Amino acid sequence: MIAQVMGKIASKTDRSLIVDTGGVGYEIFCTKDILSKVKDGQEVKFFTHLNVREDAQELYGFLNQDDLSFFKLMLSVSGIGPRSALNILDVAKPEEIRRAVANQDPGSLHAVHGIGKKTAAKIVVELKDKLELGLAVGPAGEDETVMEAIINLGYSPSEARQAVRAVKDKEGDLADKVKAALKSLSRA
Repeated sequence: MIAQVMGKIASKTDRSLIVDTGGVGYEIFCTKDILSKVKDGQEVKFFTHLNVREDAQELYGFLNQDDLSFFKLMLSVSGIGPRSALNILDVAKPEEIRRAVANQDPGSLHAVHGIGKKTAAKIVVELKDKLELGLAVGPAGEDETVMEAIINLGYSPSEARQAVRAVKDKEGDLADKVKAALKSLSRA
C-alpha cells in the first residue's frame, strides 16, 4: 500500500492534484480546503489512503495523520465511499461530525451534497459507538458557544451551525457574534 507521498505539486484540478515524486506523478484526491492551501511547485507530504476498485486505483491524501484516520473512520460506515467521505469533510470538520453524532443530529449531515437522510442517520448510528465523544462534545471555543446560544433560543442545530458559518470571520465579542448570527438567520 502507499501510505504517504512526498514531492512537489505539479498541477491541480477542482478535485485532485498531481504530486511529482522524482519524475512520477501521483494523482491525489483531497478536500477543497487542502486544494486552496497548497500552491503549484510547493513541497508537500501527504498521508494517503489507496482505494482499489475493479476498474481504478485512487489515492486520497491528507496533510496530517488525524484527518486520514477520520477519513478511514468515515469509510467504515456502510454506504459511504471515499468520494462521499471527501464531500462530507469538505463541508464539515471532524469535530462538527463528532458533535452531530454525539447530539444525534443527522440533519446537519444531510446538508452535505450526496448524503441523503437515510445515510446521514446511518452515519450517526454507526459512528456513535466508534467515536471517542468525550473529547469533542463540549464547547471548544467561541463558535460552539454561539451555536449553543442559538440552539437555546429554539433554533435547530443545523440552523445554528449555518448561522455560525455565516459569522465565522466577524470581529467582536461573544454577544456581537450571537447578534450577527441571529441576524443572518432572520435574512434566510
